[in-house]
Amino acid sequence: MAMRQSLKLTAYWAAEKTGFFARAAASDWRRRRLAILCYHGVSLRDEHHWNPHLYITPDLLRRRLELLRRSGCNLLPLDDAVERLRQGTLPPHAVALTFDDGFYDFYRQAAPVLREYRAPATVYVCTYYSWFNRPVFDPMLDYVLWKGAGKMLAWPEILDREVSLNAGNLAEVRQRLYAFASGARLSAADKDALLVELSGRLRIDYGEICRSRVLQLMNPDELRGAAAQGFDLQLHTHRHRMPADGNLFIKEVEDNRVALSRIREGAIRHFCYPSGVYYAQSGNLLGKCGVVSATTCEPGLVSASTNPFYLNRYSDDMLTHDLVFEAWTSGAAWLLPHRSGAAAPAESLPAEIPASSQEASSGGGEG
Repeated sequence: MAMRQSLKLTAYWAAEKTGFFARAAASDWRRRRLAILCYHGVSLRDEHHWNPHLYITPDLLRRRLELLRRSGCNLLPLDDAVERLRQGTLPPHAVALTFDDGFYDFYRQAAPVLREYRAPATVYVCTYYSWFNRPVFDPMLDYVLWKGAGKMLAWPEILDREVSLNAGNLAEVRQRLYAFASGARLSAADKDALLVELSGRLRIDYGEICRSRVLQLMNPDELRGAAAQGFDLQLHTHRHRMPADGNLFIKEVEDNRVALSRIREGAIRHFCYPSGVYYAQSGNLLGKCGVVSATTCEPGLVSASTNPFYLNRYSDDMLTHDLVFEAWTSGAAWLLPHRSGAAAPAESLPAEIPASSQEASSGGGEG
C-alpha cells in the first residue's frame, strides 16, 4: 500500500510540474463537469486524531480553500451549480462545497474560515439531535472508547468480563454496547445516560466533553445563525437513517424538511444520503418528495448525464495529500490512469499526458 501511494504521488507530482493539472482544469472536458467536495467535521479539539477520515483541522480547511483559490476554481453554491450543470452553463473549474450532518463545529470552526474566503457551502442537516442537543450517540460512543484506550472496563450487566480497551478489543466492546442499546430500545435520553455511565466507569469527564460541544449538532439558534451568514441548510434525514421501507424513508425526509422549515426560508430541495446508503427506489422516492438532487459518498466528478439523485462527491480528509486533492479537483485524477482501469475518452484529454506520469500512475489508486 505504501509503495502504491508513493507511486501515485510521484505521478501526480510529475503531472503537476509539467502543467497537466492546469490543462485538465482548463479543458472543455472539465468545464462540463462539477466537483462536489464532501466534509463532515472541523475539529474543536482532538477529533481529527480520533477519526482523521471524519474530521479535519481548521488549518487544513484554510489550506484547501487557498489551494482552490490559487488554482482558479469557481466556487458555486450547490443549488446554482446543479442548475448550471443541467443547463450546460458551468464556469471553468467549477466546485461546490458540502458539509454533512450539521455539527456545531461547522458553526464554530468552519463558518469563519469559509467567510474569510467568501466560499459558499451547503450543510446537510440531521435535525433530531439539533433539538435534543446532546452528543450524537453513535460517534460519541466511539469517541469515549477512544479516549479510554488502554484502560480497563468492568461492566457486568453488559460485558461478561473485565476488558482492556486495547486496539484488539475496542471494536468488540463498541459492538457489545451498541447491541445493548439497540436491544433495549433505549431512547435518545437513555443512550446519553449510557454514555454518562460509560464515561464514569472510564474516569472520563463527560460533562466537560459536553460543554465543549464535541460531536453535538448546531442547535436551532445556531442553525439560524448559519443560514443568516448565507450557508444553505438542506436535507439529510431527521434521524440520520435510511430505512429500506419507502414510507418510513419518506417520513424521514418530510420530518427533516418540517424541522428545517422552522429554521430557514426558501426551497429545501437538496438531499444527502446518510452514510452514503441508498437503494434502487431512493431516487424515485426523493422525486416524489420534491427533491431535485441527492449526493452520495462515491468519488467522481458529475456531468449533465449523471443521474441527479446519485451525484458523486469527493470526500476530503486529514490523510489526503495536497497533490491528491488538487488532482481530483482539477479533474487530472480522472484523466490519468487510475485503479478502476477506466480511461477517459481520447477526445477529452486536454493535452498529451507526460510519459513519466503515465508510467508512475499505473500502480496508483484513486485517492
